[in-house]
This record gives sequence, structure tokens and C-alpha cells, in this order.
Amino acid sequence: MTVGKGIFGGTIKTAGRQERLVAAKIFPNAGSAPSFVSQGGVADVALTAAGKFTVTGIHHFARLASFQATYVDPADNVDLYAQGGAVANLGTRTPWTAVVKLKTGATNTDAGATDADRYISLDLRFEDSIDG
Repeated sequence: MTVGKGIFGGTIKTAGRQERLVAAKIFPNAGSAPSFVSQGGVADVALTAAGKFTVTGIHHFARLASFQATYVDPADNVDLYAQGGAVANLGTRTPWTAVVKLKTGATNTDAGATDADRYISLDLRFEDSIDG
């Protein structure tokens, strides 16, 4: 596997396939608009329902190779986890979107107020850019 940095956050070549890494951190904000940081490739993150975020990309890809979402919180008494949801607009000229859910059991749940140590970490790997 070879890794290179670029506008997507990284280019990874595995078993002859070239994948583009899009990585981001979402900072939930107690039911209000979240903030986010990205290594490239994310245009916006919107809270669309309790504990449910829609991530909108910048670039266009043909296929999703993998999608990981992890909730990070330093507190011992927090029972939340992040779950990846639907990914749309692959293989089109519309930027991709991905749904990320923050959950307690089977219920989507808002996290507390924004904190630098409390966030959702995203790692999406796409194949075959159609940006040209």
C-alpha cells in the first residue's frame, strides 16, 4: 500500500486500485448546527434531525470503498456511538452526500455542547474520481 497527500486528504493505492481518502471531524453542538474540520473534500455538514448529520462532499466519485464513523468522548459515563448511513450521488456530477448518525442503542441522539475533545471522526475512501 502506498499513501500520498493531496487535496482529498490522501491518495491510497491498494491492490492496483487508487482510492481517495476524505477525512473529517464533526463537532456536535447539542442539537444546533455542528462545526467541522476536514483534510479536504468536505464542503458542509448539516444537522438534519436529532443525532443525524448529512455530510456533503466537494468532489465526484464513482464508488465508495469504505466508510467509518467513530464517536470520541473522554467521559466515562457516555453511551453514544457513531454509525454510517446512506451514501448518495456516487457516479454523478452532483457532489456525494453521506449520512452519519450519533446513537444510543437504536435511537438517534444529540450529543452535548461542542467540545474540542468530543467529536465524530469520519474516514471515507472512494474509488475512481469522475472530476477528470
